Amino acid sequence: MSPRSSEPARTRIPPRPAAADAGTDARERIIRTAYELFTRHGLNSVGVDRIVVEANVAKTTLYRHFRSKDDLAAQVLERHHQLWLQDWLAPKTLARGDSPAERLIAIFDSLEEWFADDDFHGCLLLNSLPETRERSSAARRAAIGGIANVYVLLERLTVEAGAREPERLARQIHLLMRGAIVAATEGRADAVRDAQEAARQLIEQALPR
Repeated sequence: MSPRSSEPARTRIPPRPAAADAGTDARERIIRTAYELFTRHGLNSVGVDRIVVEANVAKTTLYRHFRSKDDLAAQVLERHHQLWLQDWLAPKTLARGDSPAERLIAIFDSLEEWFADDDFHGCLLLNSLPETRERSSAARRAAIGGIANVYVLLERLTVEAGAREPERLARQIHLLMRGAIVAATEGRADAVRDAQEAARQLIEQALPR
């Protein structure tokens, strides 16, 4: 296979490294390439053959690093969780407000910024759930775990804000976030403003007067 020419890196939301960079090791090239392909086309539409061609590796190399395509997908989803939540959404949101309540509202500003990115294709965690219905799937467990960690962030903020029922408020905001992401995936990115307003009302009602 001939080396794939590297394209100039550009800033994307969340920021992430270029796909099949010839300067990275084979395992990393496979993860990066699968990340891009799964993000754009979904888990089930992308086969192992396409991944190995675009990553410029042999199929035996892929299976030396990953037991199966499901194992590779799980690693990709864990990478997405790291890049999207831990490296981008959480710090971006925490820097937007001066109080926990303001940060809960500001998380929708972060989502709106993400939706405006030309490379937005929805949330890889949410998109993968309908494609991984088997409970034994490592990819499904990774997706559910990543989604649950978004709730953990929200619950931390609702507790810090002094909400009367922090778990309930976190669940409500979590649902509004997921609805806004689905709406944006459908082409209705402006729905995030309605979600933010609903979250604002819920927060006001949940905080002690």
